[in-house]
Amino acid sequence: MRLLRACIFVMPVLMLSAAAASSHHAFSPVYDEKRLITVVGVVTEFRFVNPHAMMFVNVTDDAGKVAKWTVEFAGRLNLSEVGWTADSVKAGERITVTGNPTHTGSQRMFFRKLVRADGAELLPAGPQRLKSIEEERRQRALQRTPQK
Repeated sequence: MRLLRACIFVMPVLMLSAAAASSHHAFSPVYDEKRLITVVGVVTEFRFVNPHAMMFVNVTDDAGKVAKWTVEFAGRLNLSEVGWTADSVKAGERITVTGNPTHTGSQRMFFRKLVRADGAELLPAGPQRLKSIEEERRQRALQRTPQK
């Protein structure tokens, strides 16, 4: 009887926990993966944290009105694997950032590319990993090919 009562209590808690955990990683309900937008502004803060790094950017429109944008990134672990650090983006830095907008049109996006004032690009972990893998494959192919 105690076991039955325990199961009756524990099962709903486990089901709610699983739903909450899986909803954390839901991209599509929040961001529009079919669209990309680009904004230019000045970084006010970059938080290199888990579960998602965050950047806050002041974007000034043509009328001089400042809008505060939030840019969501992958987590600290994913970014650090490809060389990102807490100092990768600094407050006061002028940047151009491209990402997936929200479905609601809020001033928020999911990061896809950042271009610094000097033209240097920062990319998310996925594309950087692919470039690294492609370069390793290219180097191995060159080593296998006899040089003339």
